[in-house]
Amino acid sequence: MRSVRIHLAYKNIKRMREIISVFVRRGFRPLMDRLRLTGFISLPLRVLAAKIDRRQKGVTEAARLRLSFEELGPTFIKFGQILSTRPDIVPEEYMAELLKLQDEVPPFPFKDVLDMIERELGRPAAELFSDIEERPVAAASIAQVHRAVTAGGEEVVIKVQRPGITGNIDTDISILRYLARLSVKYIPESRLYDPAGMVDEFSRIIRKELDFTLEASYTDRFRENFSDDPRVVVPRVHWDLTGKRVLTMERVHGIKVDKVERLKAEGIDTEKVAHLIADVFFKQVFMHGIFHGDLHSGNIFVISENKIALVDFGIVGRIDGAMKQNLADILIYFVSGDFDGLTGVYMKMGILPEGIDRAAFESEYYDIMLHYFGRPFRHTRMGELMMEYIRLAARHNVRLPRELLLFDKCMLELEGLARVLHPDVNILTESEPYAARLFKERISPAKLLGEGMTSLKAYGDFLNNFPSRAEQIMKQVMEGRLQIEFLHKGLEDFMGEMDRSSNRVTFGIIVAALVVGSSLVIASEAAPKVLGYPALGIIGFIIASLLGLWLAIQILRSGKF
Repeated sequence: MRSVRIHLAYKNIKRMREIISVFVRRGFRPLMDRLRLTGFISLPLRVLAAKIDRRQKGVTEAARLRLSFEELGPTFIKFGQILSTRPDIVPEEYMAELLKLQDEVPPFPFKDVLDMIERELGRPAAELFSDIEERPVAAASIAQVHRAVTAGGEEVVIKVQRPGITGNIDTDISILRYLARLSVKYIPESRLYDPAGMVDEFSRIIRKELDFTLEASYTDRFRENFSDDPRVVVPRVHWDLTGKRVLTMERVHGIKVDKVERLKAEGIDTEKVAHLIADVFFKQVFMHGIFHGDLHSGNIFVISENKIALVDFGIVGRIDGAMKQNLADILIYFVSGDFDGLTGVYMKMGILPEGIDRAAFESEYYDIMLHYFGRPFRHTRMGELMMEYIRLAARHNVRLPRELLLFDKCMLELEGLARVLHPDVNILTESEPYAARLFKERISPAKLLGEGMTSLKAYGDFLNNFPSRAEQIMKQVMEGRLQIEFLHKGLEDFMGEMDRSSNRVTFGIIVAALVVGSSLVIASEAAPKVLGYPALGIIGFIIASLLGLWLAIQILRSGKF
């Protein structure tokens, strides 16, 4: 507890107490005990802890975690949403609950909206906009959206960041980093999931989300990519009315894609819409190399059965040339049921770890594929198939690239939308033309010749540079300047135990010295005296007894007596 207070600033300690209290109220007292954080719990909450645990027994642990994140606010809601995209480390029941996290919070005052616009854009809102609707269209944890009309008369929407959200997120991230370190220290099995790495990844993602100019740049990129495609509308960014915390875009008119009854009432063929959305997604992946990474229903509007609008480019995936080819191969082998081809792709991608039991991996993989293929698509869920593979990968310590995980998550969302619009739509059929084109391009004579020339150039550069590099190495050897660095793995706990052991030995010597010194003082019968015994000797014995008792308690509590 004391070390925590030293490590964290005062404002963080108050927030830490709030976080720990929420988790305890949701039935996570045992976890807080393991993390040595129960010192933050108030006395009344400690008294009621057992009653709370009994009351929470009827709610699943996964649901309690989701409720905890919702209660803790923006940072934890976003953290839970990021975790929901990591099926390689999050169990299925937890992922299902985290996908339910609702990023809807009460709106902040309209006055703060006007103040933020003026601070960010340097002019009063009344000069920039002829009208701003006071009631927001949507209010989320990071920002809220208002409809407005520019001074020039154009209909727009304004996305305004919540005041103080950056400071709150910084505080929560510093606490999450500390909790990650405690997890590694006190819960050894958590190291398999790299808690510190997860927090760092989350920190990078949410800080990007806080910069609205980055989202505006991505919006422009997608608008340019679809400039010659009349089927897709991407709102135009008003850069003169946009800053890091305020984003102004063209207003899009349409119907949310999940409003199926309304779409049908408007005479829109929902099957065509499903095919269109899938085709647009695969065009982003295989032609543009950059795709919308958050395909939930709130980000897709239907203008007609032949036209959709995409909004909110806060999460974006990027696919390089090599990954495009690999994804094309994966989808083609998926459709054809070529299990050997699929395993070969994963080997080529270099994601299978050294020492993997390939026979066991392939056997389990075949079982998964056979379980899903060979039955009508209406009864086959591609999302479930992908989740099965991702869990198989996790069991065999296969670390999938983040972009591949994001692609899988989008496929899962895409399948869900397609089934809502029309149950018999097979989204894989939309990928075939793009995947087949890439597959043919790879084996075309021009492509092979180009790759051959690139390889020859690389080998030529290597041969040209080899003599000079070899000479540099030999020169360092001759002059005794060649340094070799060793990286020790798995010794961190050993060094920590050594430090603790040496500290206890030192502490024991001090206690022993106090006992010996006090004995000598008593033997000398030096004044002053208490009850006929030298006072200094008595005080020394008392201090030595207390210190010895404290040391014994610490050793017993560590379980390493």
